[in-house]
Amino acid sequence: MDILKNLLSGLLSKDQFAEAVLAGFRLAGDRRELKYDQENFRLRHSNGEEINLTSLFQEHCQLPPKDRQAQLKRIVQAFLTARDELPESFDEARPNLRPKVWLRWSIVNIELQQRLAGKTSFESPHYPLGSHLVTGLVYDMPAAMRSLSQGDLDKWGVSYYEAAEIACENLSETSLVYSKIGDRFRSAMSGDNYDSCRILLKDQISSWDVLGDCVAMVPQRDALYVTGSKDDTGLKIMLDLTAATLQDQPRPLSPIPLRLVAGEWEDWMIPSTHELFPRFNQLQTEFIGGLYAQQKELLDAIHEKEGAGPFVASYSAIHKKPTDPLLTYCVWGQDVDSLLPKTQLIFFVGPAGAAAVGQWGRVAEVVGDLLELDENLYPVRYRVKQTPTQEQLDAIGKMEL
Repeated sequence: MDILKNLLSGLLSKDQFAEAVLAGFRLAGDRRELKYDQENFRLRHSNGEEINLTSLFQEHCQLPPKDRQAQLKRIVQAFLTARDELPESFDEARPNLRPKVWLRWSIVNIELQQRLAGKTSFESPHYPLGSHLVTGLVYDMPAAMRSLSQGDLDKWGVSYYEAAEIACENLSETSLVYSKIGDRFRSAMSGDNYDSCRILLKDQISSWDVLGDCVAMVPQRDALYVTGSKDDTGLKIMLDLTAATLQDQPRPLSPIPLRLVAGEWEDWMIPSTHELFPRFNQLQTEFIGGLYAQQKELLDAIHEKEGAGPFVASYSAIHKKPTDPLLTYCVWGQDVDSLLPKTQLIFFVGPAGAAAVGQWGRVAEVVGDLLELDENLYPVRYRVKQTPTQEQLDAIGKMEL
C-alpha cells in the first residue's frame, strides 16, 4: 500500500484521487479493466459499469489526512461488495431489506446524465417524500448498501409497496438512539447510516411530545432532526444544525422542513412573519437555486447534443432591501421558446427593457394558459412558447421592487 500512503499523505487533486481509487481496486485483487474518464470524473468499465467519483472526492477533501486511507478502503470494499449476487428468493432477502432516503435530484441527475450519454436509465423504484426527497429500497450488507431495481423485485415476485413495508418493519426493529436538546428537540444519532430513513417511522415520531405539529429535517443521511411547529427554541436549534450540516457534508440531502399531517409528511415553511423566516427562506432558496443551476447545465448540454431544445432560463434571487428575505425571479423573454423555473417573480423583457414584473400567482391568473408544466422535469419548469400580448402585460403590471 506504499503508493496509497504516498498519495494520501496530503490533499489530492482529482486526478490523483482517481489514481488512488484505481490502485485500491488493483491491490484488492479486482481484475476488471477500469479506465479513468477524466472529463466526466468517473471510472468506466467496458461492460458499461460506472463509478462517479464526484461526491467521493468531496468527502475526501473534508477528511483529516489520517482518515483518507481508511476512506479509500471503504470505497473499494463497498463497490466490490455491491457486485455480489442477491439472494435467489425473497424469503432469503427479506431480513436485509431497508428503506433508503435520497435527494430527489440525485435520481433525476442520473436520468439526465444517462440521457446525455445516450444510455437507458437504471430502473430504481422510488416513492416521493415531500417534493424534494424520495424513498427507495436497499439490500443491507456488512460493508455496503445495494440499491434494488425493479428487476430485482420482479425476480422475487414482490411489489415495491410490499417490500417497502417489510423494509420499514426491519428498520423499526433496530435501535433508535437520539439525543435530546432542551425539552422537546430530538436528533437521531444511531450511527448506522439509516438515521435519515427513520423519518419513515411515523408512528414512533408522532408519539413524541412536541409543541404543535411534528416537524422534521433530514439534511444528510446520518441526520434526522425533529421538533414542533410552534417550538421556537427547537426550530432555531434545527436551523443552526442544518446550516452547519450543509456546510460540512459532501453529500447533503434537503434543508426543506417536513410537517407530519394526517400521518403523511408534507413540505412546510415557517410563517413569513416569524423571526426565523429569513434564514429558513435563504437556506431553501440557495438549495433550490443550486439544483436549478445543475439542471440547466445538463439540459443545455442535452439540447446541444440533440441539436434542438428550448432556452433554459436561470433561477435568480434578489433582495428588495439588504435586510429583506430573498426574492426569486426568472426572465420571460420576448418571442423566446423557454423553460422557466418556478420563482416568486417573473420579469417580462422586451426590446425596450422590462415590459412587466409580476408575482407568479398574478402571472398565472393573467396568462396561465401560456404556462405548460413539463411533468418530466425536477425541479419543476414551465414551457412558454409565446409572448403575452401588450394587453396582458398591462394587466400584469410592473410590481415595485
